[in-house]
Order: sequence, then structure tokens, then C-alpha cells
Amino acid sequence: MKNLLTFLFLYVVINGDAQTLRQIAILPSYLNENSGLIVKSRNSVWTHNDSGDGPIIYKIDSMGILLDSLFLNGVIAKDFEDIAQDENGNVYVGDIGNNAHDRTDLVIYKISNPDSIVGNNSTPEYIQYSYSDQTQFPDPNQNADCEALFHCNNHLYLITKNWGSSGFAKLYKLPDTAGIHVAQLIDSFASPMVTAADFHSSGKLAVLSIDRVSIFDGFTGDDFFGGRNSTFFFPLTQKEGVSFVTANSLYITQENHRFFPGAKLYEFRFENLLSLNDGNEKKDFTLSPNPSTHFIEITPNLAPNEVYNYTLYNAKGQVMAEQNNLSSKTHLSTNELNNGIYFVLIKTNTQHITKRFIKQ
Repeated sequence: MKNLLTFLFLYVVINGDAQTLRQIAILPSYLNENSGLIVKSRNSVWTHNDSGDGPIIYKIDSMGILLDSLFLNGVIAKDFEDIAQDENGNVYVGDIGNNAHDRTDLVIYKISNPDSIVGNNSTPEYIQYSYSDQTQFPDPNQNADCEALFHCNNHLYLITKNWGSSGFAKLYKLPDTAGIHVAQLIDSFASPMVTAADFHSSGKLAVLSIDRVSIFDGFTGDDFFGGRNSTFFFPLTQKEGVSFVTANSLYITQENHRFFPGAKLYEFRFENLLSLNDGNEKKDFTLSPNPSTHFIEITPNLAPNEVYNYTLYNAKGQVMAEQNNLSSKTHLSTNELNNGIYFVLIKTNTQHITKRFIKQ
């Protein structure tokens, strides 16, 4: 599994020390359990605590000074974990924490732009949801907890905080409108425990964990993990919130923890991501059809006399099939596979390539 996790980071891992992670504020004690973050301007952000507070979001400046607060009427805050905003300024507060993987009352609260609300309270709309692939409560795979929420193109996206052994975080999609919805599983990727996410209109997705942030770009539509992944490592602390300030910088929050004391606000700049064509030219492979019903064909692009091996994994990281010493197109039956997301790891003498497909 360790090798699989390495291979599924698509392009590059970058040491965060080469970038700029700068502490800009110590947050007040009432934000010791801060969890989500959205940036309205360089000097104005909204944040909230998780299960240790009421249904309140707080507006602070970049020095951590309180500017405003907003109470959500009629709401019992069970486990607020992340907050997102759309291009119209509407805000989505995710009561999506699920440490026991057994909740049946997951909900995202939608309010209008809090900067435009007169007074200190607002009555939200309710976006209730369940996960399309969860049939057992609690989930035996321990992959139904979620701390990451972001908005893109009239939809909300959720990334799970996997507590199990698969090594994969799941990506779900649901409408951004009030109602009762089923969050559809659309992808997964190899990751440590994800604590927050944010999307920028320039076409970048930031996914935060406690010791790293991954910036995904170069993708098409909502195939967020199909482009490039640049991962930056940080010193280990309890990092909980992330939001873009500009296309090339983020604010990141840290909650107070007995091993990492002090709630803090950081700025992280990443001016130079590696380009998609950095380094040697990569030989690509194609999988088709995708989605698949009965079979997948692996079509190689090889140098003369070069061979490749492939290994097929399910979303739990289990090996489903493998074959070695191939030199031409290969036909792989998918008839015996359950519906879901699968990964084909292709190895040549010079590179490892991971391709994803959906069985339906």
C-alpha cells in the first residue's frame, strides 16, 4: 500500500520549505477549535469552530481581530467541519463531521453572503444528504467522515477523511440547492487524512491535510484529480482550514492542540508550480471505454522493444488483476467487477503511470 500511495501522487512532491509558509496571526482562544475558512479579502475571512461551539460563524481580520459574527437560527451545531462559498457570495456551512461513520443527519447550511446580512443572525436553507455508496451504519471501512467541502459550477463537493486502511479519500458531488440529496461518489485519490479543501476560479483545487497541501490543476470539468498534483509538505501541526487568497496563495488555519499549542493563521505562497511538461517527455497510455461496462482496453505508447506491466486496484487499494511483460494493446475484462472506481497502475522501465476508470 505504501508504494501505491507513492505512485498515485501524479506528478511531483515538493518540500514546503522551498516555498513560503508564514504565520501571520495567533487566533483568539474562542477559535481554539477553528475548523473551516473562507477568504472574502486579504484582510477579511469567515471561520467557525467544530463541535465545541454553537451555530456561529466569525468574521476576523488577518490579525485575528473579531470584526463580526453571525448566528444560524434554528440550528444545532453537531460537528461543523468546513465552509465554502460560491461565485455569488453565498456561503455553505458543512455540519458534516462523522467520526463514528454512522450519522444519518448530515446537512450543509446555505446562507446569503454574510457580509450583506444586516444584524447578527440568519435563517439558513438546509441541504440534507447521504452518501450514495454507504449501506452500513457505521461504515465498516471507516470512510464516511468528512472535513472538506468546496463549491464549483453550481455543485458542492465533499472529500472524506478516511480513517480506514485503504489510503483513499473519496470525492462526492451534490447540488447546491436546498432539499434532500444523495451525494454521488465520482472519484477517489490516494491521500492522508483530508481536513479541508477550496476551489479557485482560475482552475485550482487545494486539498489540505495536517502536514501538507496538494494543489490540483490542469484538469477538465470536475475531473479534479486527472491533471497535475503539486504537493507541498509542512511541519506537522493540526491544520484545519484552507482558502485561496489569490490564485497563488492560501490562508491556512491551525487549531489548538496539546501537542501543537495555539490557534494560528498562516499564509502560504506557491508562485511556481511545475508545468505539466516538466522533465522528460512521458509516454502516455489510454484506457477506453471509460466508463466501462464489460471491458477496458489499455493502449500503450512504447519505445521499440519496451514492455509494460499493469496492476488493477479497487478503491480500497486491493489488487484485482495484474499482468506482466506486455508490448501491445491489452483487453481487460471488467464483467466480474462491482460498480465503482478503479485504478490501473502501469509500469515501464522508466515510469509509473496511474489511470482511473469507472465501472458501471
